[in-house]
Amino acid sequence: MDLNEAIRSYRPCRAFKPQPIPSEKLRAVLAAARLAPSQGNMQPWRFVVVQDDERKRLLAQACPKGKPVAEAPIVIVAFSVEEDIPVTIGGYMSAYPLDVAVAIGHLQLAATAEGLGTSWIVDFHADKVRTVLGVPEGIHPLAIIPLGIPAENGGTLAPAEGRKSPDEIIAYNQFAW
Repeated sequence: MDLNEAIRSYRPCRAFKPQPIPSEKLRAVLAAARLAPSQGNMQPWRFVVVQDDERKRLLAQACPKGKPVAEAPIVIVAFSVEEDIPVTIGGYMSAYPLDVAVAIGHLQLAATAEGLGTSWIVDFHADKVRTVLGVPEGIHPLAIIPLGIPAENGGTLAPAEGRKSPDEIIAYNQFAW
């Protein structure tokens, strides 16, 4: 599947087949995240791949809607490393969450191209995630990403009704809304 097809076909997946993910597909997904661009090439991300059922269960308990976390064959937790990126955006916001978000986007598109499903869960209790995975201070969980082969029923969330038109989201030369 080419990049444009992966972009058009991506949908968050919440239900997975119980079968394991082939290791070459997991490597391809992680490689795509690793190759994402970042401010000053600082690469302020870390990814923990969780395959242990007990840890997945505990991570699911850290999420108000954790069922996909418990049931996915693999869960990837994305972290930002605060000290790796001193850059701020516009002088008011650290750049590291955005850099990690770009890497997660790469990961999800690569998963789609590999025939895998993912979702991006940001509703979780960070302290619980930190405890389950033994995360030190200065490292911040940004996303919990269940990964697997989508269930037969699709397991995907329906896309939003339509997309905004280009005129609603794009302006040229000045802010025009």
